[in-house]
Amino acid sequence: MKKGLIIVLVFVLSFGFLQVATNLTSQGETLTATAKGFGGDVTVTLIVDGDDIVSVTAVGASETQGIGSNAIDQLPALIADADSADVDGVSGATITSNAIKTAVKAALGIESAEEPAAPAEEPAKETSAKPAEPAPEGALTATAKGFGGDVTVTVVVEGDDIVSVTAVGADETPGIGSNALEQLPGKIAEADSTDVDGVSGATYTSDAIKKAVEEALASKGEAAAPAAEGALTGTAKGFGGDVTVTVTVDGDDILTVEAVGADETPGIGSNAIEQLPAKIVEADSTEVEVISGATYTSKAIIEAVNAALAAQ
Repeated sequence: MKKGLIIVLVFVLSFGFLQVATNLTSQGETLTATAKGFGGDVTVTLIVDGDDIVSVTAVGASETQGIGSNAIDQLPALIADADSADVDGVSGATITSNAIKTAVKAALGIESAEEPAAPAEEPAKETSAKPAEPAPEGALTATAKGFGGDVTVTVVVEGDDIVSVTAVGADETPGIGSNALEQLPGKIAEADSTDVDGVSGATYTSDAIKKAVEEALASKGEAAAPAAEGALTGTAKGFGGDVTVTVTVDGDDILTVEAVGADETPGIGSNAIEQLPAKIVEADSTEVEVISGATYTSKAIIEAVNAALAAQ
């Protein structure tokens, strides 16, 4: 009887140990590894069952939101689904995608040569964004604020035609803003206009390039010839810088008013530069309404005209 009980007990214990071992095996093995992403470290956690990748999660707090974060969210599932790190990266997030794949391979113990950085991320690309040679004689230059810092353009024109545009912005994000610096100037020259689509994913840098080109074009010819003999001039502070007017009079009548302000905002202050002088001439007075949305520049023009008339 005792012998029979011992046999049953041994059988039960053996079955229990077998179940525990089976459960441990089914849970798989957890592996972790880290690789360098765009903004910092990217860490992956894998659960594997033999040669099968059961699940992958990735964490990278310093990766760019809306770009690198897309790779963090999407790529692990693709790797688990393919049961391999040899999958396509997430579009626009090459560096973070490569970091996830490199970390997964490292966790699995797969040796792989470090993947080369995307061309826009190589140091050579960054140095090419730094000012190199002075602008050609007669070229127009202007600067606008980009995503990381100043973006400066050099525009060569022939009459009203844009012959060429180059842009530099050493502080723009490699692989994102740098794409706009490389691609957008050619589009503007080809279209002979800044009315072109920005580069996808690089809105800030694209807008800075277009704004700088518009300012450069607006400055064309604004270094006006000396005022005609007998003309009156006056200067006042506008929104972006000095606004200078030239006024011709006949007795107490205002015959003409011209205004220049190279640093006024294109499409805003420039509207006042173009429209307000004619209103002053028509009213034969500076008691006119300012141009909507361009109060600073309008007031500068009015103040400068008053200063010119006071010097009569």
